[in-house]
Amino acid sequence: MISIISLFSSFGISDIFYLSITFIILYVSRYYYNYFTRINPLPGPLPFPMFGNIHQKFGYEFNDWLMSLHKKYGDMFEINLAGQRTIILCNTELIENMNITSTKTKYPIRFLVTEGFREYGINGTGIVNNVDLKSWKYNRQFFTQAMMTPSFNHQAVECTNKLWSEMESYWKNLGENHELDLIRWMHRFSNEMIFIISTGVKTNCVASYYYTLVPNNDLNEKEKEKIKESEDFIKSLEMLLRGAIYFFYFNRFMRHYVPFIRGKAISLLKNRDYLYEKIYKIIKERRTEIENTPLNQPLRHDMLTSFITANTPRDINVVRHGDTDADLLRPISDMEIFGNILDAMGGGTDTTANLFCFVAYYLGRYPEVKQRLRQELDDVIGNDSTKQITYKHIDELRYCDAVIKEVYRLFPVAFSLGRVSTEKDEVGGYVWPEETSYSILYCAIMKSKDYWTDPEKFDPDRFYKIDEDDKYLLERQYVKTAFSIFGGGIRACPGRKLAMIELKCLLASIYRKYDIEMVDKNAPINYESGFITGCKDMRVKIKPRKLWENEI
Repeated sequence: MISIISLFSSFGISDIFYLSITFIILYVSRYYYNYFTRINPLPGPLPFPMFGNIHQKFGYEFNDWLMSLHKKYGDMFEINLAGQRTIILCNTELIENMNITSTKTKYPIRFLVTEGFREYGINGTGIVNNVDLKSWKYNRQFFTQAMMTPSFNHQAVECTNKLWSEMESYWKNLGENHELDLIRWMHRFSNEMIFIISTGVKTNCVASYYYTLVPNNDLNEKEKEKIKESEDFIKSLEMLLRGAIYFFYFNRFMRHYVPFIRGKAISLLKNRDYLYEKIYKIIKERRTEIENTPLNQPLRHDMLTSFITANTPRDINVVRHGDTDADLLRPISDMEIFGNILDAMGGGTDTTANLFCFVAYYLGRYPEVKQRLRQELDDVIGNDSTKQITYKHIDELRYCDAVIKEVYRLFPVAFSLGRVSTEKDEVGGYVWPEETSYSILYCAIMKSKDYWTDPEKFDPDRFYKIDEDDKYLLERQYVKTAFSIFGGGIRACPGRKLAMIELKCLLASIYRKYDIEMVDKNAPINYESGFITGCKDMRVKIKPRKLWENEI
């Protein structure tokens, strides 16, 4: 060590400069040698050392950037982000083997857990990012038995009804002339919903947001502290989800040494520590509660309790699996519980909140669609706006279902889905090695003229009409491969039923009584795109529904 220091101390400034230049030249030469000799070279933008292609994204939202590359390079091209090569696929023939439901699929993994994600704490302990198939299967079973049972459907509707009644009371207090930022309210609503479903605990984040908008002088100090704690938690979760893109875009060198990026990474890691501590505290407190509950008294019935008691003498899970693998019959660790709860909160908040706002935007732009939706609400639920919505009602709202799907087709929240191969396979006429990363660009596929009639047109009938005329027959043939709202194959979202129940129940609750009017009726959707496409803000006013017979 001393000899190395002595060696460098003998160099002059000019020597160090020329040595640095030499290192840079060698690094760049090696980088481009590897790039130009890569297996199966595809068209795509030329990457830069250390940066990959991320510098070319600036000025674009991520989905728009990928769409511009699709137009330039075709249905199969490649990009490089943070040193990882990703193959972008934009037609159904290229992905036909990637969404099969068999566990023998060659594409059971969504994406590799990079060193950036590991540093950020996204290490694959739940189901979303889990690359260990045995661990994924073990964790997935709990989501399935908790969220896919008939009793859960009715509980989800009841919970949505109660939370909507609470939010409606706040909107009434604010008055119909008050400008609401709809995405803020929907974030709070969907987060409260998923938190109740996953932990059985009500965070009161809808109430806390309301009290940030109105004077709360009547509240005591304890109540104010609870409001602040709730707001801090939801903002921390939002920051965690949005911050993941930094650890995907930027490599280790940039995160640790480039000034602005380094500062942002430090801030995100500090926020991560705060949020993770809060979630682990909830898990610890529930364990203590279960241990102190007498054997003759029932336990809570929520996802967290299900996880903690799984494969123990106090197991509350009704479903029993025939699998005899000891690794799948063991109790679940706190780290695994944490990963699953975090996945539930992350997957059940942003996607639902943003999709609701996009639906509200399109209904505002297409009054004839809104009128047909309301007619269905009246036919199915009735004209009594105080009547409670049931799961039977939700199941019968077919046009509402079609509207949600058509909005998603035009403005998908999850515009791209990752796949990683575990075996060698042929894709696009090339043989690719295992651990090749792909990205299925659904925002391109779902607007392709190859699969959709008038793809730029907003037309819910393409998911609703039952008469098999030529216009819609082709689309029904392609819909399983050319449309994705909750993913596909064995990685399909386990919370898909909850999401549709929440969306349809909330749309029915609001639109049978109110209008959501954009403050600026000519403004386009104000959105941002990272891992998902989200609404940045949506200024609206909530007005009483117009006369039944003259709504358009």
